[in-house]
Amino acid sequence: MTHGGRLLLQSAAVAGILFSPGGLAMHASAAGESEIKPPFNLTWGETADRLERLVVGAGGKVTSRKRVRGDREAIEVAGLPQEGLKKTIFYFKQGVLIAVELQYQSDEWPESKYNKMMGDLRQRISEHYGEGQQIARRQEQVGVNGVTQTVTGYKWVSGSSNVQLIYFAATDSSNSFRVLSVHYNA
Repeated sequence: MTHGGRLLLQSAAVAGILFSPGGLAMHASAAGESEIKPPFNLTWGETADRLERLVVGAGGKVTSRKRVRGDREAIEVAGLPQEGLKKTIFYFKQGVLIAVELQYQSDEWPESKYNKMMGDLRQRISEHYGEGQQIARRQEQVGVNGVTQTVTGYKWVSGSSNVQLIYFAATDSSNSFRVLSVHYNA
């Protein structure tokens, strides 16, 4: 792997830390509800065991379970049937669901595909919760190898829950890493 490729992966890892579910969230619920519901018709407070049974029943596969900061457990899932959904991470505290992160990504997608998805998702969420607050919009050069890092994000709050929509890209002249993530938090 080239130095630029390693730098892109490091930038992506930093984005994962900066935009962890503790700071972000997302998904729209039916109009008139005061709480943003988690995706896949789940409810806040689901148990990890029940979630795992539902995931397997839907054709998904648990790829990892680990402890993460804040005394939480993260269960990573792949294979859920949704276009471009590379992985889903479910976060539990004291055995109950508190956050969900959806990561959309494909090496074949051009930047325009990410921009269209971001616009479509933003519009759908805004239809339920009004105009979201922009929480990030920056583009900057990182390092000395010409890597450009782009972050754009929006947040909606309803009741005690929130949803965030984040686009992250790290590109140089020969490599690119892009991900569109939706974060739901109880």
